[in-house]
Amino acid sequence: MAEKMMLTEDQAIELFTFLVVSARTQLDDPHHYASMRLLTAAEILRDFITGHTSPETQKLLEATVDKSERAQIIMNDTEAFAGALDELCAMVAQFLVERNGLQERVP
Repeated sequence: MAEKMMLTEDQAIELFTFLVVSARTQLDDPHHYASMRLLTAAEILRDFITGHTSPETQKLLEATVDKSERAQIIMNDTEAFAGALDELCAMVAQFLVERNGLQERVP
C-alpha cells in the first residue's frame, strides 16, 4: 500500500503553493519563522498521507501530532521550540533506524 501512495494533484498543488509562498514570506518574517513554516509543511504532508501508510508509519504520524502542535504553540520561546523540534527529529530518526534495520549495525 505505502509503495503506491500518491498525493492527489490538489494536495500536491496545496503543498507546493505553501512552500513557494513560505519562501517569499521568509524575506520579511523573523528568522525563526522558517522553522515554523517547515514544521507546518510537515504537518500538511502528514495530514495528507495519514490513513494511506503502513501501520508502522501510521503509528509515527499519530505520535507526532501532539509534539508538533506543542512546538507550534511554544514557537516564540526559541529554546523550548528547539527542544520540541529535537524531540520530533529523534522520533523520526528512531523510526528510520528501525524501519531500515540499522539498529543491528549500531554498536
